[in-house]
Amino acid sequence: MLARWMSMRKVSVAAVGVVMALAVLPAALSGSGQPAAATRITGATPGAAAPASGEQFAIQVLDSAPLPPGAQPWTAAAPAVLDGPMLSVVGSALTDLDALYLVDEPAGPALTQYVLAHLPAGATVQTSGSSTGPSGDATGFVVSLPTSGANESMAQLLYATTETSEGYVLRVDAQVVWVPDRSPADAIPAPAGALLTGYTTISDMNSSSGPVTVPLGDADSVELADAINALPLATPGTCMENSLLYTITFYPTSGSGHSEVQGWLCPKVVDVSSSGAQVTSLNDSGCSVIRLVVSLVPEQAAGTRSAVQYC
Repeated sequence: MLARWMSMRKVSVAAVGVVMALAVLPAALSGSGQPAAATRITGATPGAAAPASGEQFAIQVLDSAPLPPGAQPWTAAAPAVLDGPMLSVVGSALTDLDALYLVDEPAGPALTQYVLAHLPAGATVQTSGSSTGPSGDATGFVVSLPTSGANESMAQLLYATTETSEGYVLRVDAQVVWVPDRSPADAIPAPAGALLTGYTTISDMNSSSGPVTVPLGDADSVELADAINALPLATPGTCMENSLLYTITFYPTSGSGHSEVQGWLCPKVVDVSSSGAQVTSLNDSGCSVIRLVVSLVPEQAAGTRSAVQYC
């Protein structure tokens, strides 16, 4: 296996975006907005056990990156145009691990086909393009990888090349979002009952309106609490517009205090707090809680019931 000269970056981005073609964002390949300092990591171990952190996940993804035949490690400073990764789909908590190589050809169709032929089923090219700017010219593409397990939220490989006097320099980035396991202390205690509120109208631009509240008995409240407790943590991120789908107040079987829940349409996040404190954001992308809520609210809560169309 080639020795890899790698750079690890923790990147935080304020909002979730979309993958942009290189031609649209010429500054992306110049490293704009990236941290000035980075920690070098060596000793990646392919075929390791399930990753226990974003850094381990990124190492495994980078080790899986197919390299063109004849690629050799590039240990000199990165060309200016490859000093940072291409911009890509990210929320906060993105981990970026990169490696540089000297290759014979640019990141054109032949390399794209080679990469896809050597990646697992389900890998797809998200975007490709070229960039021209003061820091140089580059071409590249982004490959989305399939993930497994509740911790692996996103994985992708970014390939970009630029021509130098010694040949083409290839930069490969592994970008991942890895979500840690929930703490048992975050679970909603076994409830004795709950109040579930749906809404007649939900809106991206205005507050949800027409609240419709129903009390839940022991069986329904326990089923709903168990469904919420089974959700993984959500990745940090925001939506420019959002709709409140439902609220739930769980009352414990013993002791004081209560758990409060808010379910949101974008990006299907469930926020849980205990007596107004310690908010935990959970991922309901599979819509298990949304579907259960819809089965429990009456027809008057038409806005909440309509949420299943987005699942």
